Amino acid sequence: MSVAPTQRLVASAETGDGERFATLLAEASAPVRVRPLADRAFHSAVRSAIAGDVRVSVMSGSPCVVTRGVDLIGPEDPALLVVALPRSGRAVVEQDGRQCMVEPGSLVNYVTSRPYEVAFWEPYEMVAVTLPLAALGSHADTLRGRTAVAVATDRGPRDVVATLFATLAAKIDDCTAGDASCSKEYLADAIVSLAIAELVDIPSRGAGDDLADRVLAHCLARLSDPGLTVESVARLHAVSVRYLHKVLEPRGITLSAWIRTQRLERICRDLADESLRGRTVAAIASRWGMTDAGHLSRALKAEFGLTATEIRRSGRRDRSASRPSAASDAMSG
Repeated sequence: MSVAPTQRLVASAETGDGERFATLLAEASAPVRVRPLADRAFHSAVRSAIAGDVRVSVMSGSPCVVTRGVDLIGPEDPALLVVALPRSGRAVVEQDGRQCMVEPGSLVNYVTSRPYEVAFWEPYEMVAVTLPLAALGSHADTLRGRTAVAVATDRGPRDVVATLFATLAAKIDDCTAGDASCSKEYLADAIVSLAIAELVDIPSRGAGDDLADRVLAHCLARLSDPGLTVESVARLHAVSVRYLHKVLEPRGITLSAWIRTQRLERICRDLADESLRGRTVAAIASRWGMTDAGHLSRALKAEFGLTATEIRRSGRRDRSASRPSAASDAMSG
């Protein structure tokens, strides 16, 4: 007797087209627009599976901006909560006038019933759990008001949520139609319960925290501008340079050093990229706002232990020291 092939519950697709990627994201959550940011060829992938009313998706790809504008939100569209956990690459999430920087290992949530934007400024992988707001019961209104707030999961019970998300991502390809339906329902209930337990108690953030996130997000989006300075950022945000330093001090950074590190990391990444071998070192540096090519190799040597030529020759971009990046420290505040 022949055995019927296993029916998989996983939707998996890859594409090099931004519009096609937007279609894949719409199937996973809601209609969006995708604007690729990378100079090199764009690529993306989505894998997703359903457990009850909950969809688990793993998205990855090139830098891009994902936007859900008011024109894409229909009156009949379901109201969904998206809880996301970046596994690599940092993102900026904006909704309801708030803007936050999300690092790998941090949770963030947003709702599909209002406009939002997620900007991936570097190659990324993100796990996203999408569930109906109606499934959250009396907590729905609370979570609607906690959008675009990054929540660290490196300590306390929220570590359980991060571990669950990582496990879901690792096991997503094993989901099949033969799985016991009750097991999927229990899993969906567990995910909903964790989302409620760990997100409704997010403390209100002070004005300094919001300003710090806005400043870092602004700088990350404008690293290619050679005119990006501490003074220009302070002017744009209508604060003094002194106050700006004070706001960022709890995160253990100075803004000028942070901008420099961000630029060097991207220059190093591009120098190590085989697809960009046709570009000169000066052109790559200029792309990220650094116009002093003579100073560049010394700066890269100090940061990564390799000159521009050595990075390009070896295709490596490892740090020579094991010290944590100041950029990573900045996002955990």
